[in-house]
Amino acid sequence: MAKSAKPRKQPRQARAKATVDAILTAAAQVLIAHGYEDATTQRIAERAGVSIGSLYQYFPNKEALVAALIEHHAEEIVGIVQRALAGTAHATLAEGLRGVVRAGAAAHRLDPKLHKILHEQVPRIGRLGKAMDTSRRVTEAIESFLRRHRAEMDPKHDPALAALVIETAIEALAHKAVIERPDLLAGGVFERETMRLITSYLAAD
Repeated sequence: MAKSAKPRKQPRQARAKATVDAILTAAAQVLIAHGYEDATTQRIAERAGVSIGSLYQYFPNKEALVAALIEHHAEEIVGIVQRALAGTAHATLAEGLRGVVRAGAAAHRLDPKLHKILHEQVPRIGRLGKAMDTSRRVTEAIESFLRRHRAEMDPKHDPALAALVIETAIEALAHKAVIERPDLLAGGVFERETMRLITSYLAAD
């Protein structure tokens, strides 16, 4: 029987929220230091400076802790992209897209080792739905931006489909760069090549 990855209860008071924050910070540190298999709840509690009983008040197991980290990381990614597009009312298509590309790299650079672990555990922890929702929200933000710049695009492009292609390309390339090819982030190579890819795809004849 699969373990539940749902938290036991939500913190309501400031002290309880501080405890949960400390536990999640410790969980991230232990995952990076020891990997998923050896990241025990006991190690996490010790790193957080709380009793194992206090940890279990909020999280029934390691899976619930990792699920919470995945949720938090997903919200960070969406927030970074949304902020990148927030002030683009008067930006050109290229300027806005460059902001999205930078945001994609920044989101994956938050903590590359932790990002890799969380990415690997999404299917195991049962958070594919959350990952897909994160992708959908980012895609919707890009689509909204593209619709405001249709005059700069090839008219044959559907903004919804174009946004899906762009989100998928940036996510895949940023993940590859941060996790496997960090050298691509040096000197603006990632930004330049990704921009070349998506601008040529969107360009009007």
